[in-house]
Amino acid sequence: MNLPPDYYHCFLGNGLDAVLIGPTGSMVPDKVGVDRCYWYKADRYYPEDKLVKVAGRFPLDRPLEHAEGSGWYEIAPLGRTWYEVYDQGQRLELQASEQRFVPQEGTLYSRLDFGPVKGEVATWLHATRSILVERYHFDHEVGFQGWMGPGVWVEESWDTDPFYRVSMAADSAEGHYDLGETQGVMALRIEPTANEFGHRGPARWITARGLTFIKYFAIWDNRQGALDVSLIDQAIALGYKALREEHLAFWRDYFAASRIHIPDEQFQRFYEASMYHFKAMQNRDSGGLPVNNLRRTWSSHIFWDSYFIQRALLEANHRTEALEGCRFFQRTLDHAERHAREEFGCDGLKWDWEITHDGRKAYGVLLHQKFQVHNNASYANEIWGYYEYTQDREMLREFYPILEGLARFFLNCIVERTERGYEVGYLVGVHESPIKVRNAGINLAGTIAILRHAAEAAHVLGIESEFTQRCAEVAAEIVKTFDLLYNGCYLQASEDSNALNMSSIAPIYPMNVLDYHDERAIKTAHAFAAQYRDRIVGHSGEAGFPWAAGVLATIFARQGDGDTAWRIIETTRPTICVHGGMTEVMQDSQWNMQYFGTAQGAVCIAIHNLLLQANGDTIYLFPALPPGWIEMRFEGLLAAGMEVSAAFDSAAGCVEGMVRNVSPVLLSRSFCCGQQRLTLMLAPGEEQHVRYQGIRYQGTSDQEPDPRFPDSLTTGY
Repeated sequence: MNLPPDYYHCFLGNGLDAVLIGPTGSMVPDKVGVDRCYWYKADRYYPEDKLVKVAGRFPLDRPLEHAEGSGWYEIAPLGRTWYEVYDQGQRLELQASEQRFVPQEGTLYSRLDFGPVKGEVATWLHATRSILVERYHFDHEVGFQGWMGPGVWVEESWDTDPFYRVSMAADSAEGHYDLGETQGVMALRIEPTANEFGHRGPARWITARGLTFIKYFAIWDNRQGALDVSLIDQAIALGYKALREEHLAFWRDYFAASRIHIPDEQFQRFYEASMYHFKAMQNRDSGGLPVNNLRRTWSSHIFWDSYFIQRALLEANHRTEALEGCRFFQRTLDHAERHAREEFGCDGLKWDWEITHDGRKAYGVLLHQKFQVHNNASYANEIWGYYEYTQDREMLREFYPILEGLARFFLNCIVERTERGYEVGYLVGVHESPIKVRNAGINLAGTIAILRHAAEAAHVLGIESEFTQRCAEVAAEIVKTFDLLYNGCYLQASEDSNALNMSSIAPIYPMNVLDYHDERAIKTAHAFAAQYRDRIVGHSGEAGFPWAAGVLATIFARQGDGDTAWRIIETTRPTICVHGGMTEVMQDSQWNMQYFGTAQGAVCIAIHNLLLQANGDTIYLFPALPPGWIEMRFEGLLAAGMEVSAAFDSAAGCVEGMVRNVSPVLLSRSFCCGQQRLTLMLAPGEEQHVRYQGIRYQGTSDQEPDPRFPDSLTTGY
């Protein structure tokens, strides 16, 4: 069977459970890229003595090891389900498949060609229940055999049997498993009621005959409740229609928060799929935002990457999800206190580089990673960013102890006073090498950001002190050290290296410590882009990193250069799979994985910034539109305490929209479109219609306004 060149198995998730679905509309044993179709749960891990290999995490020529106090914590493949179709007693092979993933319904639709039999299937993982549902309809009566099995399809060095014990029922399609930390049950049911049962090894099958079938597969464990299969049957007893409505209502409510429309079909689908993925990967208990909940996407661990997903959610007005992302840090405070105290001998808070949802160190033997600290600046940016976008002072008051704790740790343990002034010592840089670097741009900028956030939050809350004054003073002094990294052409990666990499551009974004329109920011962005003309932005070498492209495109968008921003975004097209996921790395035209949330978040942020930006109390509508974009609109995006909707009709030269104050306080905001400015004072919940006429889009911000149109729309501000 020929699959599309951009094919990858389809990811479905609900924040706890994650599955990959193949071209049949169910799971298949075929490996695509690095993934087979399995069912995972976000923080249910392999017993470490069951692991052989861990992707990218240790020399492959020696046995798996871990250092004291750290583990690998690889999420375990718990089970799989599939089916077979019979016509006149003959098993049919799938000849062709056409699939369409609809994010707003959390559903994969597949049209199937089995030769003499044609069929359709709707596949969805229930949004709030651990049930995978597949509804089949065939063009004539067939025999349908549903299968389930525990663990892996094929045991190999990467995918080993995760269980200490499996006990499958002798007379029904269900069983129990033991992972050590957790135990669970699994069950398979079909409608109409099965008329035959059988097994092959630990796998179980049930059959029925008809035109239409519903297959339910569920995995439930002891963290969710009693290990009682009847609880699964009780949920299924609600019926397909009721379960389907629960599921659709959940996703309908979620997607009602905002939407965009851009004149590019592939990136429109990518954006919508990404919004589904962000919700589907967010842990329902911890609030943590991992790269994703698949094993190859770093097994649901939390890194600095969470910033990009949280910021994309925040800009898209998913405030509940963005706030839950911040609450992860409240729920792992004991880890941050312990890590700072026991491993650095310092007061305050520091989150380790890579941790589980319950705060365990998760990088095996790579203990040098504890000296990679810019993740903490990302976490501070998540908290401060939530305040900037919502103007919620009570939230800021609640989270201020975290900002203060981070600032105390960085002042006491990261900042050094030398004869040259305030600096940041030898730490791990963006390359993640054990060889540390001094005054790396990303570490200097991250330190400045943390200290500024603590001082600014205290000012907003009226709780300034000698400590917060010192934060502001030291941040200002570190800026002088940071300034030394500029070599006249671009910002060097560190004092030790004149490389031009993520450490060069991160101070501009996402750390936001260097103004976008500063000459150094402009030159650095252009120098960085020049390294990757007509190919995907990377770190060095030939590999492309779409998340780095998203970061650079956001910088150009904020500088008003929508043309360059869009061209950078467009280079990521080959990294997008048919179902809207994006790879982490692309090298030699190959993906290293799919559904990498960091990349998807970074590119979504760049797209948002083409459409809407805020700077202080001023909000800019369509500030960086690419040339050739004729008609575009967005509804419900968030900026500076305002929910903003707008549509641009270039033929009519008109921008029209609605703004609403979603903050708990009275706000005065200026809304700019081109050269036109409208200032409004809005009470909490108040909304106002806005309209701009005589708008003509010119291209990029370095163009002079067309004298024929004094109010022509030029990008930037």
